[in-house]
Amino acid sequence: MGGFTAALQRFGIGRLTVVLGVAAGVAAVLVALMLRIGQAPDALLYSNLDLREASEVTAALDSAGIKYSSKGDGSTIFVSRDEVGEARMLVAGKGIVTSGSVGYEIFDNQSVLGQTEFQQNLNAKRALEGELARTIQTMRGISSARVMIALPERQLFQAQAAAPTASVVVGVTGGQLTGTQVQAIRNVVASSVPNLKPEKVTLTDTSNRTLAAGSDDAGFSAASAEEARGQTEAQLQARIKDIVEGVVGVGAARVQVTAEIDHSRSTTQEQRFDPDGQVVRSMSTNGSESQDTTAMADGGATAANNIPGGEAPGGAPLGSRDTQTTETTNYEISNTTTTTIREAGEIKKLAVSVAVDGRWTPPANGEGEPTYAPRSEEEIAQIRALVAAAVGIDEERGDRIEVQNVRFSREALPSGGTEAGSSLFDFTKNDLMRGIELLVLLVTGVLLIFFVLRPLLKTASGGGSAPLQLAGAGGPAVTSLQTTIVGGATPQLSGPSDMEQRLDIARIEGQVKASSVKKVADFVEKHPEESTSILRSWVHEG
Repeated sequence: MGGFTAALQRFGIGRLTVVLGVAAGVAAVLVALMLRIGQAPDALLYSNLDLREASEVTAALDSAGIKYSSKGDGSTIFVSRDEVGEARMLVAGKGIVTSGSVGYEIFDNQSVLGQTEFQQNLNAKRALEGELARTIQTMRGISSARVMIALPERQLFQAQAAAPTASVVVGVTGGQLTGTQVQAIRNVVASSVPNLKPEKVTLTDTSNRTLAAGSDDAGFSAASAEEARGQTEAQLQARIKDIVEGVVGVGAARVQVTAEIDHSRSTTQEQRFDPDGQVVRSMSTNGSESQDTTAMADGGATAANNIPGGEAPGGAPLGSRDTQTTETTNYEISNTTTTTIREAGEIKKLAVSVAVDGRWTPPANGEGEPTYAPRSEEEIAQIRALVAAAVGIDEERGDRIEVQNVRFSREALPSGGTEAGSSLFDFTKNDLMRGIELLVLLVTGVLLIFFVLRPLLKTASGGGSAPLQLAGAGGPAVTSLQTTIVGGATPQLSGPSDMEQRLDIARIEGQVKASSVKKVADFVEKHPEESTSILRSWVHEG
């Protein structure tokens, strides 16, 4: 107990307090990090709620003992990820959230008795609109949706009713919807309503932007027209740049493409007749033959001829024959019917401009500025032919291509290091949060090593070691040897701790004298057994 008190006094109360404080701080930080990392993250329960419904939802969560957090204007509620299912079942069981959309559950608690046909049709339309809104909200990038459907009725003395129409208002997160997403929403709505065509669906967002008008034809909408043009130009630019930079080098070409796109959709039907291409369709042949064998009398009438039952007067035969043949052949003139449907998105005209840098030759001795040399007309013509073949330049269509040799500014040339740097720091939010966590753990580890482990090791090695003992009887010899190592014939030290401090100082400052080494050698020669015992004890303790 006394040794521990002496060691504590030598260590110092101030130093011990600092070590304990730093250790407690590091431990608190580690515990906080472990609790924060081990805690389940928050998940979205409901968003875009009515404030009245939001207050009812929070009251229900409070009564159930579920912790929550509200963000924004209070219409967005988050709960722990492990409690999302329980919270939604609780809210759904109480029927709190109803203003978002009304689906087919509208018929669950309503009796059909006493309802008119108008009420039934109106409820069916409300349910269909609510189900479509819920379906659209499940799509990526859609935060809210509202659907309105117009179903015209057939009026009296009308052959058929007018075509139905629909309008959709969506809330978009993360930018504007693409043409493919717009067309997908229009197709979903049109496929759910009888006789509704996708081009009759109007789509807007909550930022008052018309994404698709109700008069747009299928295939291209107001939102997808400009996007299709940009995609076409980007594809052509990438194709041209890949070919040209393969010839002149990376960074030695600038390419710009302007495309004129035909967004109209047309159907052409053509029928052609070929008079020279006659084909026998049918053939019929009719024939008839007649013969007259009436005789002519060759004598006078007699009494025997006139007696009933008598012979007829003789006559000479007089005959005639008539034969008729009719042949009918029907020919069909060959014809060709061609129906051509031209979809929207066809390129009407292209304008391509390519700027090519010259040749830069580095100096021979490695000093000075590189020399510039323009490219020959033959190289420019070859590049022009490659570009024209790559993008399909049609001069009859009005396409235009220009390839010019221009000296580039050396400061404007892109460098690989800049591109690498931009890609290196292109982090997402998750990457930044992960980097911050790793940085905090690294700082915590460094503090733990320098302010906790290092002082503890010094304390254990400095004040806690026991004085050296000989393996046999040789106490005076050991004391003499220790005195000799420190500095020769000096007064006896007060204790082992003072001696070790002197040794540390001597090793750090390099003040060991040659005479001390000689005295140690003399002592070893005179007392070999004691010296061996000391070395054995050092090896054993080490």
